[in-house]
Amino acid sequence: MNVHLIGQKLVDSIAVVIAVMIGTFINASDAQALNTVAPVERNELAYSSVNKISLLIEPAELEGQLQRERLRIIDTRSMDRYEQGHIPGAVRVDVASWKELGTTKGGFQNAKAWGQKVRRLGINADSEIVVYGDGLTSTARIWWTLKYLGLKEVKILNGGWNVWVNEKRPSSSVLPRVTSTKFVPQFQADRLEEIDSLKKSLRTSKVTIVDTRSEGEYTGRVVRGKRGGHIPGATHLEWKEVLAADGRFKPVAELQKLFRERGILPEETVVSYCQSGARASVEAFALELVGYPQVKLFVRSWEQWSADPEAPVEKGN
Repeated sequence: MNVHLIGQKLVDSIAVVIAVMIGTFINASDAQALNTVAPVERNELAYSSVNKISLLIEPAELEGQLQRERLRIIDTRSMDRYEQGHIPGAVRVDVASWKELGTTKGGFQNAKAWGQKVRRLGINADSEIVVYGDGLTSTARIWWTLKYLGLKEVKILNGGWNVWVNEKRPSSSVLPRVTSTKFVPQFQADRLEEIDSLKKSLRTSKVTIVDTRSEGEYTGRVVRGKRGGHIPGATHLEWKEVLAADGRFKPVAELQKLFRERGILPEETVVSYCQSGARASVEAFALELVGYPQVKLFVRSWEQWSADPEAPVEKGN
């Protein structure tokens, strides 16, 4: 018998055994590694990816984009302040007229009226919109309305006009020429909460309701409307609590922690309300900013709810 051949077969057999042992070890290690990976909390999975494109823009970033062709900057301040100075290229929006239409019965189903208002601002369906002002409630109202009307890229200038001026960024008193567009609204009905739907939700506990008014309004000590108090079961989180001392929004991690501590979870549909929709718009924005996927605004808010004798009311904490 060939001794060399026997030796070679023995070497081959040993190699096979070693390979099997190594493969078994690697598979076991992989399995152990999979079992030791830190689990992702279910709550983390509930956050939407909508905030991958931030809803906020910082002043320095906006200044670098002022020449962008698709950019449309919307100023929510009074006409006097706008004419005295504004961000270059900004167009003023009449917040009062937008509020009036939005809080009128059936106002948010009036495609003709909303189309006219948006077209006057020179906004197209593909416009990159930045909204700012010297009061965040008006800014947030316009932001929410534009999103409801179907516009995709709408941001808020973090800190607004006050931060822009304090950082000595450019301003202009020149009124820009605006070319009317052919914009047609595409209503996003899942963003809007109506009173009848909210009444039904109270009976089925399908939503988390957030009252963004002051504590006095929430408890009923301060009465604004036909009655004082709040919608039964509503969680109180005043709109100012989502802001830092300088008027900017708090960091995302802080906001997520704040919402969770108040029992406002991303797995649930969240309905935000106040007196007539402005303060609640700020909180709706903050919820979307951190990735809450199902946020609705009860635009007519306490003004409508308190006037409806069939709408239940709670008082106190």
